[in-house]
Amino acid sequence: MIRLASAGLWLGVGLAKMAALVWLIDENWLQSLLALVLAWSLAGLALWLRGLRRA
Repeated sequence: MIRLASAGLWLGVGLAKMAALVWLIDENWLQSLLALVLAWSLAGLALWLRGLRRA
């Protein structure tokens, strides 16, 4: 179950990074920054879940 949640989070990281890039190209700076913060948050949560699995 943790593996599935972690995989979903990593998918979300990729989608958020792609959205950030698109918004950056469109010069929507605030939305791009928020998408990058979301990507970092999802990555941190995925790594935290990975640590739970190993413990």
